[in-house]
Amino acid sequence: MRVELLGPLRLLDEDGNELTVPAGRQRALLARLALAPGPVTAAALIDAAWPDHPPANANAALHTQLSRLRGLLGPRLEHGPGGYRLDAAETDVDAFETLAARTEAASREDAPAAARAAAEAALALWRGPALTDLDGHAFADAARTRLAMRRDAVAALHLDARLRLEGAGAVLADLAARHGADPLNEPDAARYMLALAAAGRRAEALAVFDAVRGKLADELGVDPSRALRDAHLDVLRGTEPQAPQQRSHRLPEPLTACIGREPEIAAVTGLLGANRLVTLTGPGGTGKTRLAVETAHRLAAEGRDVRLVELAPVADPQRLPEVVGDAIGLGESILARRSEDPRTRLTEALWGRELLLAVDNCEHLIEDAADLLAHLLGRVPGLRVLATSREALGITGEAVLGVGPLPLPAGVASVADLRSHAAAALFEERARQSDPAFAVDEANADLVLQVCAALDGLPLAIELAAARLKSMSLQDLAARLGDRFGLLGRGPRTAEPRQRTLRAVVDWSWDLLDPAERSVLARMSVFSGSADLAAACEVCSATADEITGLVEKSLVQRLPGGRYRLLETVREYAAARLAEAGETAERFERHAEHYTAVAEEAEPHLMRAEQVAWLDRLGTDHANLFAAIRRMVAAGNARAAYRAIAPLSWYWWMRGYRDEGMELARQVRAMPLGPDDDVDPLHRAKVAMAGSWGLWSGRLDPAAIDAEFAAAQRISEEHDLYEVEPLLRMIPMIRTMIAGDSDRLGEIIERAGTSGGSWVRGIGLLFTSELSYQEGRPEDAAAELAESNAIFAALGERFGLILSWQGLANDLMAAGDYQGARTLLLRAIAAEAEFGADLADSVIAEHLWRIDAEHGDDPAAMLERMRAYRERAERIGNLENALAARNAAAICLRRMGRLDEALRELLDAETDLPQYRSFSEVTMQLYRQLAALAREKGDPDLEARAAAMLEQSTWPFSS
Repeated sequence: MRVELLGPLRLLDEDGNELTVPAGRQRALLARLALAPGPVTAAALIDAAWPDHPPANANAALHTQLSRLRGLLGPRLEHGPGGYRLDAAETDVDAFETLAARTEAASREDAPAAARAAAEAALALWRGPALTDLDGHAFADAARTRLAMRRDAVAALHLDARLRLEGAGAVLADLAARHGADPLNEPDAARYMLALAAAGRRAEALAVFDAVRGKLADELGVDPSRALRDAHLDVLRGTEPQAPQQRSHRLPEPLTACIGREPEIAAVTGLLGANRLVTLTGPGGTGKTRLAVETAHRLAAEGRDVRLVELAPVADPQRLPEVVGDAIGLGESILARRSEDPRTRLTEALWGRELLLAVDNCEHLIEDAADLLAHLLGRVPGLRVLATSREALGITGEAVLGVGPLPLPAGVASVADLRSHAAAALFEERARQSDPAFAVDEANADLVLQVCAALDGLPLAIELAAARLKSMSLQDLAARLGDRFGLLGRGPRTAEPRQRTLRAVVDWSWDLLDPAERSVLARMSVFSGSADLAAACEVCSATADEITGLVEKSLVQRLPGGRYRLLETVREYAAARLAEAGETAERFERHAEHYTAVAEEAEPHLMRAEQVAWLDRLGTDHANLFAAIRRMVAAGNARAAYRAIAPLSWYWWMRGYRDEGMELARQVRAMPLGPDDDVDPLHRAKVAMAGSWGLWSGRLDPAAIDAEFAAAQRISEEHDLYEVEPLLRMIPMIRTMIAGDSDRLGEIIERAGTSGGSWVRGIGLLFTSELSYQEGRPEDAAAELAESNAIFAALGERFGLILSWQGLANDLMAAGDYQGARTLLLRAIAAEAEFGADLADSVIAEHLWRIDAEHGDDPAAMLERMRAYRERAERIGNLENALAARNAAAICLRRMGRLDEALRELLDAETDLPQYRSFSEVTMQLYRQLAALAREKGDPDLEARAAAMLEQSTWPFSS
């Protein structure tokens, strides 16, 4: 949305269509808000809306008017601690102020071509006198006067630049008009005199001086100013006006420190010592310009001759030689002598000089800029160039340094550590400009890190976010980062328009792409995290050259290891563009198809010796795998959702994503399926089993799981799926084991062993060993465990080995061999660690903790370890291991004679037990300890209650 005030007030939407703003108070309020750089108080708005006589209940009346205005502006009209403000709205006043500042800077630096271009753009914004429809409003009168004076100053500088570049004949008429309109304006009179003299009309110039001097004496009683007298002397002497004295360099003076870029500055300096062309590349907002200017300043301080060439305002590539000429102080336009190649004149002007040109923002003129710089570098031995661009210039001998976002810490170890990281330091420094009292401390460190991480460490985004602390709290800022483009929609008025908002930064890059590149970039937004090249090409319907081309343009990042990703800021922008193109649903489906195929390829390998490598393969695309399922569920695409989730059950289990996996499986199973639904029966059966491990933690309803399993068993038998997927034999196996039918379980296991399902047979033997123990056949149980262990050892499958080692360790403990049992459990934990599991998230650690608590040498030390593991398990959300650690802690307390504390530990832990306790092994272990402790304390009621719970146990693996 844009508010225009340089003329009658106009409000334009994003497409440039004018919106009707009712005359009167709403127009006054909109203008007052648009003119303000920050929040406007209610009192100031009341003065703006009712300049003469505010109503009796002014606050209520203001609220009514603002409510009507909000109906037009929507959420862009914000209310905060400081008052009301417009958010994400541009104004022509802001644009004019920026261009006016640029005009003045170019004039001071003796860059007439840049001054002319900026002044012309600034003056073109005016549609008549400013705020013409708000006469009688004091704020509008003051703004109108200030803007008129600013416009007049820009117009004067425009004439100065034209006089330098185009000659006196081109501007005499305009100067005569200005002088005629205000004969006592001495600077205008001086300009007019010098132009007349330059055109060979010295007598008329002297006559102008005499006339002005007479008017000053007659009307004001004063003598001519020094400027007018100097112009008079120049005309008398016939001398040309002197150009302003140049500075030793033409670099802008930064108003803030360059934070976090010392390594890059050193790298750039080193590259410039070894190369004559160095190009800084990187996405918008990373601070390439800031880095180039800071480096140039340091080299200038060492005595190097440095000039800055700013290409961002240049739209016409034919003007490139002229702009470079401005930068090196070639006062007369190098285009003025049409018979001579401007590049030749530039070469002559540079010949013999030792000069560093800092050429900023080459990307939109990449080919022409590269051509001109290659021409100059090839002919001027003393010339070196430091360029910035979204992509490399592609010139032979070019050294390229990528400028990325500021690095972010993985977490907050301490406040001092956080403040030492560049992103947080930049946020703090810029935040203090908004709120001098702001500091990173213990209370806000996590939020500061959250904000910097959400903004990808992009310096521009961090600076824009920090500036919002003028009008909102850090908590509010963090909460609103989901709409980063709306939140960061207003920056400093003096910044370049393309650097004033976060959206403008990305718009600048987007506009430089061709249509095919835009399509590929928009499609890249469907990836969650990163993707390899094959995925990027397939999902985006792109070639490798198109993907790598976007890398070269700094819009796609290439990560170590050869994967590709978008910064989250770019991804959000690209996703919006994909939605505009109407491709989101189609690309989500292609994304899901690709990653489903990846999971299907990996699944058979997850039960073999190579399982760790394939777990790692899936782990690199974990975010994409989960996103694919969620998107298909959201789209109601049951066929794709069932297929996507079916191969992932064992990946979730072994990598510790059990809760997420159970929840996704629940969502997929909850999708409505009609009689004509085309979901593959194999996928339906596998999804019924997916995530069912929650049954053994006591968190899932056994009746509901059994109903799912019964349906899956019917599907499997109806479609002969056991031969297609032996893993499905686990379904009747688990149902039979829970029912305690050892004969039926043996039959299922035998069939599994003869149909290629050795892994299933190994698991089944673990089940039968439990039933053998329960039926008083320990020799059979030991043999079944041994065979199970041998099967998994032959397969090299670690999950089965872990469970069989657990069972064998229980046998050793029953025989009184604590050290032997401990050795086996340590082997199991080492195998589990290959999956990447933290000990606090281990499925086997509970057994080791328990026997160490019962038989270890130092129960006090063990108690401290259990306190630490409980805290870690609670932090990562593993409630089973948190309970296991508390159970082990109670054992330690009991061994130390602190029975009351041990009892309190167990009773407190009992309040956190899962709903379906008979299916939870850790729950049964807690009741075993509670029964023993109650017996020692002589509490028969408590002992009976614990024993009753133990009788209900349905845990399948022997403990």
